Amino acid sequence: MRCVGKGRWLLLMVVGLGPAACGDDGQSTDSGAMDDGSTGGTAGDDTGTGTEGGTADETGTEGGSDETGEDMGPWSSFDERPCPEDSFLTFENFGGPFMLSYCTGCHQSMLPADMRQGAPVEINFDDIEDVRSQAERIWVRGGDQNFSMPPVGAPDDEERALLGEWLACGSPTDADLGL
Repeated sequence: MRCVGKGRWLLLMVVGLGPAACGDDGQSTDSGAMDDGSTGGTAGDDTGTGTEGGTADETGTEGGSDETGEDMGPWSSFDERPCPEDSFLTFENFGGPFMLSYCTGCHQSMLPADMRQGAPVEINFDDIEDVRSQAERIWVRGGDQNFSMPPVGAPDDEERALLGEWLACGSPTDADLGL
C-alpha cells in the first residue's frame, strides 16, 4: 500500500467529506423519522416557532439577559432575535465566509440537482440578496440554538450565535455599515 503525503491526505479528506457534509437525505440519524430540515420539527413545520434546537439546557445557552440587559436567548422565532447595538458583523468579515464554509457546498445555483445532496434546487445562497431573502429560513435551521443545518461538518455554538446575530441585523455588508 502506497503512503499518501500530508497534502494529498488533506485533499482526499476534503474531497471525501465535502459531499457528505451536505448529505441530508431527510432521514434522522436518531429515530429514523422524516425531518423537513428545520430544527426540532417534522415535515411541514417551517414556521420558526416552537422550541427549535431544544431547550436552553440542551443548547448550552442560558437565556435571560447579560450584564448590559441585552436579551441572550434562546429565542423561539427569528422575529424575537435582537440585533445587538454593537454588532460589527458584515458579509465580508463573517457572513460570506460562513456561507461558503457551511452552506454553498449544497445551496449553489451552479450545482446540478444530483450533486446537491438533497438540497432543494430553489434554495441557493449565491449572493447577499439570496441570503437576505432566506434569512429566517437560514436562522430556523442553523442560527443560534438551531442545529439541523448543515447535517454534517457543522459550526460550533459560537459560530451559530454569530450567524444568528448577523442575520438578525439584516445581513449587512461593509457598504451597508459605511465601512
